[in-house]
Amino acid sequence: MQTYNRIAIYGHRSWAGAPFTKTIAAAGAPIKVIYRPGSDISGLPASVTSVQVDIDDEAALISALEDVDILMQVSCVGRDDIMRQQAFINALPQTKVRLFVPSNLGYRCDESGRRIPMRKMKQDIEDAADARGIPLAIVVPGSFAESTFSVGLLGIDITNNRIAYTGDSADQKINICTRKYVAAAYASIFATTTPEKLAGRTIGVSEIQVTGREIAAVMAKRNGQGPTEFHHTLQEVEDNIDSCLKAKSPLAAIWDYRRVWGNGQHVEMIKPDVWEVPNYTKATLESLLLDGELEPYKDVDPRLVAAVNSTFY
Repeated sequence: MQTYNRIAIYGHRSWAGAPFTKTIAAAGAPIKVIYRPGSDISGLPASVTSVQVDIDDEAALISALEDVDILMQVSCVGRDDIMRQQAFINALPQTKVRLFVPSNLGYRCDESGRRIPMRKMKQDIEDAADARGIPLAIVVPGSFAESTFSVGLLGIDITNNRIAYTGDSADQKINICTRKYVAAAYASIFATTTPEKLAGRTIGVSEIQVTGREIAAVMAKRNGQGPTEFHHTLQEVEDNIDSCLKAKSPLAAIWDYRRVWGNGQHVEMIKPDVWEVPNYTKATLESLLLDGELEPYKDVDPRLVAAVNSTFY
């Protein structure tokens, strides 16, 4: 008989959290959603239980984590959500939770990448958990297809048929996953795998690996002509990261996304422990961009989109 992990999820309403919660529940694992006062739980599957908790109330949080094997935060975390994870770190040593899965949903950063404040905060959370002896598992899917092809953060502008190459990104591969695939990976990884087998691992997820030149070729098929090309050297990228950090501009992170692709690290940063989802038909670049399978991304601040367009093209 299959043994399922008892999983608590925080972040069930986020762009990633909502489908992840449903997919993990559908895999058969008993799910408990931990939610803040005022959060909407009306869309949860019938099999999912829920408990309202002010996570800064440590006693209440400890109580909510009774009968839980794995605690995960599932969101493309912003600054506030990253810091909220400190409450879990404070509470977890006083529980019987066997594994904590903080939300990364990106890739492992090198020392240069940790100059970006939000990435440094994520690393600080992991370091704090390690210092308290909390077993961790990190899942890194690289880049989401929905944001990669919708927002232009990596220099791919499908709508206006433009591509901005960075360094050697024309010939270096990028690792891309759809939200559906990462949700399926979470279910495959965490529903039944013994927490002790997952502890201490950084688990890569890979659905599509393509070069910038391959993306441009599919864009040409989609639009009837090749994309307009722009080029940035890696030195330009480094200079712009430095100036954006000094100005406290969010564009520093976007330049760094491109740095990692342009210098060939993007695929390497999800290795070597890559999890394959059994019996799953993966999306392809063609199915997403030519066959209409690309799902929409969440709403993005139009000021950020305008800044990306004016800066990189």
